Amino acid sequence: MGVKYQNGHAVCIPEYKPVAFNPWKHHRNYVCSQIEQNRRKDETDFSQYLNYIGGTLLDFYLGNLTVEGIINEVNLHFRNNGVNNADTFKHWLGLPAKAFRSIILSDGSRWVMRLGQNDEFYIHIHPGRYSPLTVRCRPTTLKVAIAYRYLFGFERDDLDVVKINRARKFADLPPVNTLDSVTAILKFIPILRVNNC
Repeated sequence: MGVKYQNGHAVCIPEYKPVAFNPWKHHRNYVCSQIEQNRRKDETDFSQYLNYIGGTLLDFYLGNLTVEGIINEVNLHFRNNGVNNADTFKHWLGLPAKAFRSIILSDGSRWVMRLGQNDEFYIHIHPGRYSPLTVRCRPTTLKVAIAYRYLFGFERDDLDVVKINRARKFADLPPVNTLDSVTAILKFIPILRVNNC
């Protein structure tokens, strides 16, 4: 699936309007497939995608619904509830009293709906905090894990400080002296595996 970026935020391709979703930040299978597709290409081109992973904490979906499947289920939910424009979506949210609401998708995962940045992509979605089929992490953890898999592949998990620091440099982060200071990264790298993707 193609992804286009608008005002620095990843949004789904126009066919999936009005849903805005950043699969780099929230979807394991998408991330793994992009790593596989880009591993033999220019590192500079790939490193730009890490710039779309920000914030302080994020929830990363580990389930088997595709990005397209998620978008389709979200769109169907709102069609069935008579939400067909930004105004009806704002009413559904309960703005201004409430800024977000959640829905449950077919695999039991919970997704947060909030107001998007414009009337074209007015439904912004991301996995719910501590939702089934998700893991919570810091953006830097995800960036280093992606960089590690991009640089060293999916075949082995022989993690050492030299490789971690190479991945950290790729992600534009400072080096570490020991692996003791990056235990979250050591736990997260194995989550990004080809047999999971």
